[in-house]
Amino acid sequence: MSIPWLDALSFAQKQRLQFIEAMLIWDGSVQRGDVCKVFDVTPNHLTRDIRRYRTCHKDALEYDVESRAYRRGRRFKPLLASGSPEEYLALLQAHCASRTTSVLPAMGYVAHAESVPAPTGVIEPEVLRLVMHALRNETNVGITYQSLREPNPIRRTIWPHILVYTGERWHVRAYDGDRQAFRDFVLSRCTEAASTQASASVDIPEDCEWRDFERIEIVPAPRLSGTQKTVIAKEFGMDDDGTGQLVWSHPIRKCLVGYFLTRYRLEYGGSYGPRAKSGQHPYLALRSPELANVYRFADE
Repeated sequence: MSIPWLDALSFAQKQRLQFIEAMLIWDGSVQRGDVCKVFDVTPNHLTRDIRRYRTCHKDALEYDVESRAYRRGRRFKPLLASGSPEEYLALLQAHCASRTTSVLPAMGYVAHAESVPAPTGVIEPEVLRLVMHALRNETNVGITYQSLREPNPIRRTIWPHILVYTGERWHVRAYDGDRQAFRDFVLSRCTEAASTQASASVDIPEDCEWRDFERIEIVPAPRLSGTQKTVIAKEFGMDDDGTGQLVWSHPIRKCLVGYFLTRYRLEYGGSYGPRAKSGQHPYLALRSPELANVYRFADE
């Protein structure tokens, strides 16, 4: 339902109020100075936001003079925050991954949260700038690309289509002028980029593998006990499909299915035997394991 006073707020104002609501739900209180640090705004800016919120959403927010913090009022009901655990945990994960000092004061007991560090690739700023320029203007860009199938870098003229994050790294899906087909180029493997004189009016076909979807369904590994399957279903968001089978089901663009299989170690269908094979996910399986043969990446 549309709320006029809320709709009139700027995106930045909504972000600040959403953050306040999320902290009230999960931490019980929030201090004004902490929110100012997170969003790099002056106390006056935030005071105006809170004043309007309290005026239009009466008895939702109370100020505790003793602790100098805002707490949930007797009629508190979030208007912007979802109230889902995922919302708060995503905020916590962002802090754990970045150790951003501005988020630290508002996150409560973040010293009790940690995340496993992940290697991050280095993307050349000029490469990203020119790829973004080509995306915006629907033109081409020349790149020098180090494929893992070729010993030396190769030059390519590409027409970027879209940026994709696979859960591990960023790549650009683009039409490759040399191969005359759509390909994925890992941005961190693009060592150079430059504007080109190639014609921008190349007759580029439709990217059918981007347009078309494959429904992927994952199930608990058959070797698990009934209660183990139940807990795995909860962990991975599976539901009963009406036949008693616990399934996570989602349509995925065909060109992205291989990345999904790799990320969840399902390239060979998953764990069907009494024990998971080396490299396979120990608790998951594809409901239709033959899909792994269709979408599994060839060895680089």
